Amino acid sequence: MQKPLFLILLIMGCLATEFDDQFAELEESQFGQTILQTIQMEMQTDDPVVSNLVDIMQNLQQTLESEQKRDDDRIVRFKQNCDIALSQLIEIINTNTVSSLTLKSDLDSLNPQKVQAVASLERKNLEIVDLKAELDYQTLKRQKESATYQTILDNLEQALFGVNQVKGYFNKYLDVLVKNRNRFQQPQPSFLQEDASFQYSDDEVEEDIDTKGISSFAQVAQKVNKLKHHVHLEGYKSMIEILSQLASQAQTSADEPSQCEVLTRKVLSILKQIESYIQSERIREDQAENLRLSSYEDLRTLLSDQLVKANQDKTYMEGLIDSLSNRIQQAKNEKFEVDQKITTKSKEKENRENDCRLKRQEYETDTASRIKQKRSVAIAVDLISSKLGQLKRKLLEK
Repeated sequence: MQKPLFLILLIMGCLATEFDDQFAELEESQFGQTILQTIQMEMQTDDPVVSNLVDIMQNLQQTLESEQKRDDDRIVRFKQNCDIALSQLIEIINTNTVSSLTLKSDLDSLNPQKVQAVASLERKNLEIVDLKAELDYQTLKRQKESATYQTILDNLEQALFGVNQVKGYFNKYLDVLVKNRNRFQQPQPSFLQEDASFQYSDDEVEEDIDTKGISSFAQVAQKVNKLKHHVHLEGYKSMIEILSQLASQAQTSADEPSQCEVLTRKVLSILKQIESYIQSERIREDQAENLRLSSYEDLRTLLSDQLVKANQDKTYMEGLIDSLSNRIQQAKNEKFEVDQKITTKSKEKENRENDCRLKRQEYETDTASRIKQKRSVAIAVDLISSKLGQLKRKLLEK
């Protein structure tokens, strides 16, 4: 008898404890307190309490389920929109990142090209300066060579003039010797008739003041000695001085007219060799000058062509540098715009991710809250259905 009574008391104690726990759980939340207030208000009316309370709880349950379904549908659509928006933003960011990397690669390639082109232009400018300097140097060198050539020609002409003058004096003296010899001998062809270069005729040649009365080596020496004062070329001045001394010495060593004639012819022979040497020197200098002139013209043409080519290369390089500069600036501008777009879209993506995360957190919070609310409704239904008396007493105690 005591055992069943103990079990009954134990069950009643458990039920009382369960009721207290359920009631306390309802009081813990604002929603549970609202349910308790609603139950208390219904208990104060004349309508059937249980059925009204059950209907209220069922309506509340349906409302919670409808709200949950609505939020489930919304979160699905919102998640889809988030995924689509984030996918588009990621695609835009990736596309612009590729463009930025491509532009960076272009800049990494264009900048060294510009540096190399600028260095090439500097070398080309130095080459142009060197070519101009070389052309000016060769022109100045040619001018000096031409002046030297003219000086040599003047000297040769001066020397040839002196030799011809001396030769004229000796020819006059030889003519006098031949005439004197012919006076005492049978008429024979004279030396001047044998050699056309020494022909002389009293009827055809009129003696000037410088060639009158040459009848001895002393007079020839005097004429030659005067001539050396008009010759400025040291080498030929020395030659004329030697001829003057030779004529003076011949006067003392050659007393016989025949000896004077032989010596005069020897001197004329020497003078003719000197004349031939001067003329050959003139020919050699002319040939050398023509060769120098031809070489200069060839070199000047070569340098001029190289200078024209170098200026063309310079113009091309300047155009290339301008083109590279424009391309570099354009690439920098495009990269700046792309990087700005990446920054903007990255910020937009971050904001979108935050919105999506907050929305999901809000959904999860609302879902968790509804789960608690559903549990509160289930507890209320259980209290109404099985523990209404206890519930009434508890509410009346408050």
